[in-house]
Amino acid sequence: MTEKTIRIAAIGLGNRTCKYLRFVKKNPSMATLTAIADSDRQRLLAVQERFGLEDNACFTSPDEFFSTVKDVDICIIGTPDKYHYDMTVRALANGWNVLLEKPMAQEADECRKIAELSQQTGLMVSVCYVLRYHPYFVKMKELTTRPDLGRILSVRHVERVGIDRTTHTYVRGPWTYKEMHTSMFFSKCCHDVDFVLWLTGNDVRTVSSFKEGRPFDPSLAPKGAANRCICCSKEGNCRYSAVDLYLRRRDWIKGFIPYPDEEERDTILRMLSESRFGRCVYNCTDTDAVDRQTVVLEMESRIRSEIVMECITEEDNRLTEIQCENAVISGDETTITVRFKDGREDESYDFSWTKGLGYHANADFHIIEDLITAVASGRKELRTSAADAVVSHIVCLKADNHPA
Repeated sequence: MTEKTIRIAAIGLGNRTCKYLRFVKKNPSMATLTAIADSDRQRLLAVQERFGLEDNACFTSPDEFFSTVKDVDICIIGTPDKYHYDMTVRALANGWNVLLEKPMAQEADECRKIAELSQQTGLMVSVCYVLRYHPYFVKMKELTTRPDLGRILSVRHVERVGIDRTTHTYVRGPWTYKEMHTSMFFSKCCHDVDFVLWLTGNDVRTVSSFKEGRPFDPSLAPKGAANRCICCSKEGNCRYSAVDLYLRRRDWIKGFIPYPDEEERDTILRMLSESRFGRCVYNCTDTDAVDRQTVVLEMESRIRSEIVMECITEEDNRLTEIQCENAVISGDETTITVRFKDGREDESYDFSWTKGLGYHANADFHIIEDLITAVASGRKELRTSAADAVVSHIVCLKADNHPA
């Protein structure tokens, strides 16, 4: 229980921010939403109505939001990636603690500056690295600290992004390098890099990166394919069909905001006909999606780690194998197995129960709860501070041959 009710402001009201706001809505004794900002008036109105906010607490202009809003304890920043740095600097200048979506910034110096400002002001910046709060990954971290398993020798961690997430977010959606100025690996896997560093330490000596294939090159489009799935003769036999994803299966449609009195089906049809989400994947020339990217880290401690991003997969889970001196720890997000090299009986830990929880097994809620309780109690330690997140960001930038 917190000692006082924490005042929350939020800028950027997309899917991630709304998950954190769900926690606020469910825990009114811990926190209350006092102000919001988003350039999309439909999103703004939806959150305004859900929380019963007055018009003078809702803004479409960041300038007006930061100059007008007062008496805030925590600002949630869920804007597009390219605005994270500027929004964070302005929030800290206002004296607000920050819950910041990943990636924290797009340049190494910007990441370092955020960490420096947090230290200088005494304000907390919690970076939303969800894996550090997920019970499955917390258990995996715990196992690596057991003396009987011995020290870590190597780690291989595979992020299977999945067809649906890849096409919705990184091909049709706005998280393309052209729009965000953030690579797919950086945007999707910076918290996977952080997880590996959480296991092994931050003493990175070298970073190598290898990219393979471009699955949606226009030259690979089926002959006769239309620019939009809804009017394409190939749609019924296409594994990347937007009609199948959104209309038949009704997946990934939470971000589709209906017009007043518009039925869900009509909203989807409108999005398929008019929005970016109805485009043929081979018509999305601004994507930097690849079949696979492998990033290899060599540590000063001689640990070797591989982080692999596989995009065009039927599954959308993570596979991890940790080679220790006396055992091998492996997991697929459902089960963790410890196989001892001396012949002792295997250990197995079942995490299938987390699959039905949603919100990354409630890790999204744990992230914001951690910051709320820290601010309320005066505690300054966070599981993912800006200072902790800097190295993983630098690794991602180096993996994309970016100055770091």
